[in-house]
Amino acid sequence: MKISYGMQLEPQFGYTKADIDRIGLTIEKSRFDSIWVSDHMFLDKQAVKKSAFDALTVMTYLLTKFQELRVGSMVFCNSYRHPSIMAKKISSLDNLSEGRLEVGYGAGWKEVEYQAYGIPFPSVKTRLEQLEEGLQILLKLWGEKEKVSFDGIHYSLDEALCYPKPFQKPHPRIWIGSMTGGKKMLQIAAKYGDGINLAWAFSVKQLKKIFNQLDEYARDLDRQPLKRSVGFWVQMYPNETEMAKGLVNEAKKRKISLNEYKKRIQDALIGTPEMVIEKLRNYQKLNISHYIFMFPHQEEMEYLEIFGKNIIPALK
Repeated sequence: MKISYGMQLEPQFGYTKADIDRIGLTIEKSRFDSIWVSDHMFLDKQAVKKSAFDALTVMTYLLTKFQELRVGSMVFCNSYRHPSIMAKKISSLDNLSEGRLEVGYGAGWKEVEYQAYGIPFPSVKTRLEQLEEGLQILLKLWGEKEKVSFDGIHYSLDEALCYPKPFQKPHPRIWIGSMTGGKKMLQIAAKYGDGINLAWAFSVKQLKKIFNQLDEYARDLDRQPLKRSVGFWVQMYPNETEMAKGLVNEAKKRKISLNEYKKRIQDALIGTPEMVIEKLRNYQKLNISHYIFMFPHQEEMEYLEIFGKNIIPALK
């Protein structure tokens, strides 16, 4: 099984064009083969004047500038754009990039953005219903029918067109993104997805249980097992002494106890490079095909170099 290594880019953190250029160039020359972009409008209400580029626009730029990279969303929020419009945009971008697009798709969660932009923020149950209908619309518009009509609870179409059809056949891979691995999300993934992405802090034990349940749902639908992608938040220290100091500082920033902070991060990739390698080796037992790493903002170049030279080669 070919293993893919990608980096998560969070435009809401304040990236400039120069930052994105540097990261793209470094990834293109490294052992990484993909870059994934989150779909957010802003970081928080205090993020005045902090750059937060639109996800689809950043992806278009990356696909245009870096011809060897695969670029994915992790994940598009179904609520932010009508799924019929997203089907058209994704199909267009897949064609213009000649099939280098990956599509992460999710139900949405960041209430502060919904409120700020006047987007209704219904219950989790309703957002999952909307996600399921949204995925149906994507797949129908990417399918062989010339015109698509749809009459759902939340969305409707009346002889909608989507041309050109996606470059990738039958369509770009759909990764259903989840930060909880809940039952309903797994059922949606098994029915409509090509893969699942679980982020940002799952233990090996948790993932094994979730993947087994997902495979069972897929079998019940006579579908092949989905591809497995896991997102990891990474924080590295040169040695254990610096790590101990760093953990204390991070706990103070969050105004929580050191023990509480350690509990929160126990399943993240935090430690020395040797510790990170050992943790990742444990995850290799789970047949994960795509590893996506989120590095500390403004430290991406250093982390990409360490991963490219020391960590990824150690996982072979």
